[in-house]
Amino acid sequence: MEHLQTREFHEVENYINKIPDILSSKIVIDDKGIVEEIHILATSGRGPKQISRDIQSTLIAKYNMRIDYKKISIAQISSKQEVDSDYRFSIGAIGYAIVDNIVEIRVVLKKGDHEIESIVSGINSRSNIQRLVVQATLECVHNIIGCNNVFIFEDIKRVPLTNQEAFLIAITYISKYGEEQLIGSAILRKDDYESIVKATLDAVNRKMIQLSTN
Repeated sequence: MEHLQTREFHEVENYINKIPDILSSKIVIDDKGIVEEIHILATSGRGPKQISRDIQSTLIAKYNMRIDYKKISIAQISSKQEVDSDYRFSIGAIGYAIVDNIVEIRVVLKKGDHEIESIVSGINSRSNIQRLVVQATLECVHNIIGCNNVFIFEDIKRVPLTNQEAFLIAITYISKYGEEQLIGSAILRKDDYESIVKATLDAVNRKMIQLSTN
């Protein structure tokens, strides 16, 4: 598989991104579908030679694709935490208002002095309020990355965890190259809604980094 079609090289990129310490990847092909360059953004957890060998081994084992190491370009940053902090938004505010049987949910995400706000409304039921909190959070995320309908809410569960509880949230990531299911989680602290927002961000954060760095 040395010649790649558009859909194929995005599949390969997604697989490369699963290699430890790699945050995002970009494959460049020529008009014949031959790989010219592979650009990698990685943390400094391991040396670039080791990461490069992992990429070569993965491509051979998974796709029977032999890539010269000279085609692999690796840019490293000091830690995954620093990359996360560059793109991670904190919770600015979460609010709600009820009029008759309609509830309005407001979520504000912050990064420094920058704020993104989303307000959604719907039927006032417990399960629907949870869905609306996720929806408002995802609308903020879409505004942050400048794309709409990239992340779609699928399901939310409140589950027991030892002597605590947690929220699990399933999100579908949609691009023109296919769909991928993302799972986020957050321990339930004092506030259900805050935990739901945190679980939603946990699900999409890595993709936000990739979308912002590609």
